[in-house]
Amino acid sequence: MKLAVVEIDRFLFEEGKQGSFFYIIQRGEAELIIKGESIKTFKEGQSFGELALLHGNPRSATIKAVTEVYVWCMDRTDFKKIINHINMLNYEENKKFVQSVQLLSTLLLNYRYPQ
Repeated sequence: MKLAVVEIDRFLFEEGKQGSFFYIIQRGEAELIIKGESIKTFKEGQSFGELALLHGNPRSATIKAVTEVYVWCMDRTDFKKIINHINMLNYEENKKFVQSVQLLSTLLLNYRYPQ
C-alpha cells in the first residue's frame, strides 16, 4: 500500500470512471457523493473503493476530500490477491467443518479451491 495526501476539495475518484485502487483513510474526512448528492462522510479507519475492483464496474460514486486526507491506497492486483487468499482460507475452514460432521463426512471433498 502507498500513502497519499489529498488536498481539500480534491477528488479521490469520480462516479462513472474506472476504478484502480482501494482506499483506507488514515486521517481526515472524505465525502461520498452519488449523482451530485452528498450521502455520507468517511473518517479515519474507514475504507471504500472495493466494489469497482471486485466487480470490474465503473465507480458508483464520487469521493471528495472534505479536509486534507491521508489515505492508504492498494492497487487492483494486490487487492484481488488478498481477496482470493481470504476466500481460499474460508473455503478450507468450511471444508474442515463439513469433514468434522459425521453425517456429511461421506461427501466427496477432494475439490481444490482455484488459485
